[in-house]
Order: sequence, then structure tokens, then C-alpha cells
Amino acid sequence: MYDGLVSTAQRLFVGYGTVIVVVGFVLGTVLGASRMKAPAARNLATAHVETLMQAAMHFGLAFVVGIVGFHSTAATWAALLLVVGSAMQAAGVTLNWLTKTGDQFAQRSPGFMINSASTFVMWPGLLLAAWGILTRL
Repeated sequence: MYDGLVSTAQRLFVGYGTVIVVVGFVLGTVLGASRMKAPAARNLATAHVETLMQAAMHFGLAFVVGIVGFHSTAATWAALLLVVGSAMQAAGVTLNWLTKTGDQFAQRSPGFMINSASTFVMWPGLLLAAWGILTRL
């Protein structure tokens, strides 16, 4: 229906936003069920909130990219890098919950390693997106 109106970057942002909001709700359901029997798992709560914030960010970026007309190959690369980096971040924080990591920084957990690596993917995507959006205002 919107094939000519929605860019590849917007599709990436909306697609990932939709998937990660579902992940956030699943994590929230697990959190709610586990809270019935035990105190809150800090890492699970963090994973739940992180994924919901990511969804909002990606939906917002899809909107802004469309509003300013940032529909180039650079926009697609920015979206791809941000989606991959965000997925790494979500995987890292979820892995910290699954492995019962206390302090990811002190323990240098596998989740910490994934989270740290995501920075090198996300920053180039963020800079491309910011450049593309701000130069079109």
C-alpha cells in the first residue's frame, strides 16, 4: 500500500521497532510472573525497559526520517547500523539476565562484551542519522 512512500530506512526502523516491542512485552510478562514468586530480577527489569525504550526510539526515527525526507543510501546504512547495534544491546542485556550477572562491568560478562561491541556499531549509525536529519531541517 505504501511501497512508494516508505523508504528502506523507515522499513528497517519500523520492522525492528515492532519486533523489539514484542520482545519487551514478553520480557515484561516474564518479569510480572516471576515477581509473584520472588523479588524483582534487576537485569530482567533492565532488559524489559531497555527493549521498550528501543521500540519508541526506532518508531520515532522512522517518523523523523520520513518527515525530513532522508531517503538516501546513507539513511539505509544509518538505519541498518542502528538496528544491528540496538539488537546487540538488547541481546547483551537479556544475556546478563539469563546468566544472572550481578555487575556486568565488574564481571566483564558475555552480555557486557556484546553491549560494549554494540557501541562501535551504533555510533556510526547515530552520526549518519543525525547528519542526515539535521542537514535537512
